[in-house]
Amino acid sequence: MNKEMVTGGEARTILILFIMGSTMILGAAGQAQNDSWIAILIAIFLAIPVALISARLLTLYPGQNLFDICQNVFGKALGKVFVLLYVWYAVHLAALVLRNYGEFMTSEAMPETPMLVPMLFVALLSVIAVLNGIETLGRSVRLLFNLCMVTILIVLFLTIGRMEFDNILPILDRGWRPVWGGAFSAFSFPFAESFLLTAILGGVRDSKSFVRIFLFGLLIGGGLILFISFRNIFVLGTYTMSNVYFPSYAAVGRINVGDFIQRIEGTVAIVFVICVFVKFSVCLLAASQGIAKLFRLNSYRSVVLQTGLLSTYLAYSLFDNIMDMEFFAIEIYHFYAFPFQVVFPVLLLLVAEIKVRLARRTKSG
Repeated sequence: MNKEMVTGGEARTILILFIMGSTMILGAAGQAQNDSWIAILIAIFLAIPVALISARLLTLYPGQNLFDICQNVFGKALGKVFVLLYVWYAVHLAALVLRNYGEFMTSEAMPETPMLVPMLFVALLSVIAVLNGIETLGRSVRLLFNLCMVTILIVLFLTIGRMEFDNILPILDRGWRPVWGGAFSAFSFPFAESFLLTAILGGVRDSKSFVRIFLFGLLIGGGLILFISFRNIFVLGTYTMSNVYFPSYAAVGRINVGDFIQRIEGTVAIVFVICVFVKFSVCLLAASQGIAKLFRLNSYRSVVLQTGLLSTYLAYSLFDNIMDMEFFAIEIYHFYAFPFQVVFPVLLLLVAEIKVRLARRTKSG
């Protein structure tokens, strides 16, 4: 049984900030340009079954996380293969998120600072948070979420004067193909990544169901990303959005209220750091718990620091430059992540349903 538990509200808030993650600054469904809002809506709809699968698995095996469920469903030998695969996915996703942050800091915020320095600071902060357990992380995230919401609302108010609502027109001018491409891209990054939370949510302290946690978390997080996408379209327009790597940062950079309030891009950077910290911490906690399960360790805490440093080194060495990172995110990632986000979860749920029903029949008979 997993003794470390969070409340339903804390679990939902972790999921929301996890979904926002790198998307806060990179944007979603960029290839759809001014139709990206349609692609995001489709992606949210496509991600609902993934959320329901996550909730169902945790409901079928109360008190157990993804790694426990894999071994219960597939047996110890094959189960360890799935545990190993998800440990790799968690480490790789942590590295990708951290590299997104590193590229942002090098390109926009601190160009003269070596990329490794800000990445190490976030990684070590996450290591401290994970060492203190998911309960501490859950309480911290509730506070950080409120800070993010206040910042987003203030920035929205300040950008109203820079919005050109005609930027969203003409709708579907380039047809449905870019929209579907953007939808599948947004589905894999970030919405379907939420399945990884099954690795850390072994249970909740109150009576809230996992269906409510995952569905509300997905819809709220998706709504915030949709909201930010609209803002970026209205402020930047199609041409500028397609020529910048960090559209949210560029949009906020246009704020100029009476030559007094300007150059407040740091507010976006603060929200981005918070979301990256939460997402990296979730991935680090998931990977550490998986490693502990593989090697039968008494506590996952003994491998948190090593896993965090490994993820940081991987993040630093993943890509040669920001163009390689962008190419991987747009062209490759959704194919690479599909088995972890759809194929394995569906297979796991099918076998779990069969085994649980057979066990119930045997018990009742």
